[in-house]
Amino acid sequence: MKYANLLCSDFLTHKYRILALLAGLVFLMLCFGVSGVYIVAFLGIICFAPKVVELVAGGNVSENFEGFLLTTRFSRKDVVRARYLLFAVSLVVIILIGTAICQVAEGFRPLLIPSIAFSIIYGSVSIPVCCLLDFGMSKPAKTGLTILGFIQMVVLFGSIALFVTGKAALLPSGFGILIAALICCAASYLVSQRIYAKKEF
Repeated sequence: MKYANLLCSDFLTHKYRILALLAGLVFLMLCFGVSGVYIVAFLGIICFAPKVVELVAGGNVSENFEGFLLTTRFSRKDVVRARYLLFAVSLVVIILIGTAICQVAEGFRPLLIPSIAFSIIYGSVSIPVCCLLDFGMSKPAKTGLTILGFIQMVVLFGSIALFVTGKAALLPSGFGILIAALICCAASYLVSQRIYAKKEF
């Protein structure tokens, strides 16, 4: 129940940013039409859940909310678990949207599983980086932001290159890539717990 309260608090605090992110994705899909919906949907599914966590984590750090949170009944482990739960909930939301897209654009079906897997891998890297962020913008925090920026550029230009070169259809669409992504996420969780346990406030 306490995690539900924390997730609700995160959503209510940052609801406008999260809804703006979701509305932006839908708007881009409508603007690009059928011809461009594949790449927008592909990028949207990859980026939505990690970006939600980044928005919430960044907002909480900038408002120094985390320091206050740890003076309540929430432990450091709870905060990290809540971030992964937020990631999971956001991922479920975007998967439902992706499934709906598949009903309209059947050509997107082979891209659904790879996009979900890449989203999990992206989140597996970005969440530990978010654990480095702090109110005083220390050197580790600045390094973390640089890493996040690099990841976002790789995801953006890598995805565009896949579609421009016509190689998107060659992406593995089996569940093997999804299982590998989930293993990455499990390892990411352990790394995040270790980073956050040593974090200074």
